[in-house]
Amino acid sequence: MKEITTKLPARNLLTGTVVNWEDEEIGLGDSPGNLTLSWKDLSVHRKKKIQTSIWKSPVYEEVRVLHGVNGIVSSGNLVALMGSSGAGKTTLLAAISRRDKSAITGYLMLNGRLAGADLIARISGFVPQQDLAIEDLTVDEHMEFMARLMMDKRATKGARARRIQLLLSELGVNNCTLTKLKALSGGERKRVSLAVQLLNDPPILFCDEPTTGLDSWGAAAVVSRLRKLAIGGKLVVCSVHQPASGVFELFHQVVLLANGRIAFQGTMDHAEQFFGSLNYKCPVGFNAAEYYISLLGIQIDKEFESRERIRRICDEYQRSSYAVEIERRVDVRDEDEYFNGTTDEKDQYFERYLTLVKVNYFVQFYWLMWRNIQALKRNYSIWIAEFLLLMFVGLIISIPYAGRFEELDQRDIQNVEGLLYLTIAETIFLFIYAVFITFPSEVPILLRETASGLYSPFPYYLSKMIFWIPRATIEPTIFSALVFSVAGLRGGFLGWLGFNFVCILCANYANAYGSFLSTTFASMETAALVSVPFDLIGTMFSGIYLNLASVSPYLSWLRYVSGFYYGVESISVVSGIKLIKQVRSCENHTRKRISYHPNIPNVVYPNNTL
Repeated sequence: MKEITTKLPARNLLTGTVVNWEDEEIGLGDSPGNLTLSWKDLSVHRKKKIQTSIWKSPVYEEVRVLHGVNGIVSSGNLVALMGSSGAGKTTLLAAISRRDKSAITGYLMLNGRLAGADLIARISGFVPQQDLAIEDLTVDEHMEFMARLMMDKRATKGARARRIQLLLSELGVNNCTLTKLKALSGGERKRVSLAVQLLNDPPILFCDEPTTGLDSWGAAAVVSRLRKLAIGGKLVVCSVHQPASGVFELFHQVVLLANGRIAFQGTMDHAEQFFGSLNYKCPVGFNAAEYYISLLGIQIDKEFESRERIRRICDEYQRSSYAVEIERRVDVRDEDEYFNGTTDEKDQYFERYLTLVKVNYFVQFYWLMWRNIQALKRNYSIWIAEFLLLMFVGLIISIPYAGRFEELDQRDIQNVEGLLYLTIAETIFLFIYAVFITFPSEVPILLRETASGLYSPFPYYLSKMIFWIPRATIEPTIFSALVFSVAGLRGGFLGWLGFNFVCILCANYANAYGSFLSTTFASMETAALVSVPFDLIGTMFSGIYLNLASVSPYLSWLRYVSGFYYGVESISVVSGIKLIKQVRSCENHTRKRISYHPNIPNVVYPNNTL
């Protein structure tokens, strides 16, 4: 292909919309022209896990979910993918949107040209069935964050603001811009998700069950908006479970699936004619969508008859004029010609889609930090409660030791070691479980947003670690000052600095350890269960409960994987307890050597002289 150059003013490189970046103008309804999305012999294979016994390794069986289906949809149409549960509608939607990571065979084409996953992802928006977002953000904040990371980085602040305002106004949610996402109704939440996917004005829009969980009025409102977008020139494909009669009539075309096969594709009128020709006439006043789904569903008490009916309908459709016309229109152009031939107008158009300038890592990091701070502002009461709890724990563990360290001697070593261990243990456990509880809720959001290319994992991880550092510094500092002063530990200001430094290091270690546990396991319950033996080993080899010098060499290495060991040892050193213990040990050894020498009489030492 010959190189395509971009000059300013130019086009929106994702949609083809004319953009004057200096004048900050971005169009909303400009359509890039007629697009045709088609698929031929599309099959999806997935691995099914079969666990026959807990003592045997699981066996994976390959299951064919879609069976060589053909189809074609064009711009200006709102298309419904329908079928009973397990029919394959969600699988087909994921396959043609290239969001499915399963084994896929067949051809997926745009305007007759083979289309890869990167191209489809760039020119399409995908509205998931369940929107995942930081729900403490307001609608305005959420849209601002998504616009900063999704839109071309050359778009100015004013252009982004006008784009957001225009989308929210068009979708009817401009009156709730200051409302938190978690306070929105189901229909409003769906429309906000739709607004996010329309930020770049994609010519193709995929929606996974946009009416699920909504009442009839809310479903009609969402589908009406989608129909308006389709009439404006977009290609909108939705998987729908069982729409109401009024909602079903809003779709231009319907694709009915059963057992991974196409049972019908065409307009509503053609669907009525096709099923009528098979003596399946929808009763007057009955919901047509519900009737078709009942025909293509399997009844438990009549499973054989149901499967025979489904097979007959699918076979008749394959022989019908509707299927023949679709197969005629679905044409695969030569792959070598597409990739190695000379360019034409459509090639140049697709080239513009692939040249969207995305923001770099620094911008991603900045806006991820911004989102963390906004979420903190909405949840400061939780942080205050955790801080007060930490201070309360500090009082509980330090008051019993108050006044015990005026003149430190051998008998007080145990007291000091107990206080230091409690300080380290409470710091580590509190920060582990603070992250352990809050972080897992964000993991699904992270996975979805990184999979969609919104940002990279590294800026997210860096933003989280840096965001937690102030908390893991300020709270341990106040906590250590409280324990140090109430318990009356000696060493003055320099002694407290060392004491505080170790507490801060332990808090940051706990943050990292809690993040590791949260991301390693699929559920928080499993992570909590697995962490118990590791925490037990860590506390056992901390040096408090076990004399590490007497441990077998085969087990002594466990101390080096214990965060409690490093914390207790470090705080003992900076507090001078390690030195006192060594001096007392040497004095005791000298006393024994002198007392039991055969040529020297036993010496009686007064109390507290050593």
